[in-house]
Amino acid sequence: MIELYLSEHCPYCVKVRNVMEEMQIPYVLRPVIVRSETPVALELKGRGGKAQVPYLVDPDRNVEMYESDDIIDYVRKHSDAL
Repeated sequence: MIELYLSEHCPYCVKVRNVMEEMQIPYVLRPVIVRSETPVALELKGRGGKAQVPYLVDPDRNVEMYESDDIIDYVRKHSDAL
């Protein structure tokens, strides 16, 4: 199952989340408070190198990415397998 690191008030995160819900794609939510030292924020920075959201992790395909439009394109392309 894919994982999404999202921040509640980030418009780019809302955009990704809306597409995920519209397409009924299940995901694990990793809520992040950007610019914090919370464990999830530190985990995100360790994975991708920066504390930026949204961030997608697809462990089945070994894919990780930032950028809402890239995430949405990826989800649409692989929706049958997600």
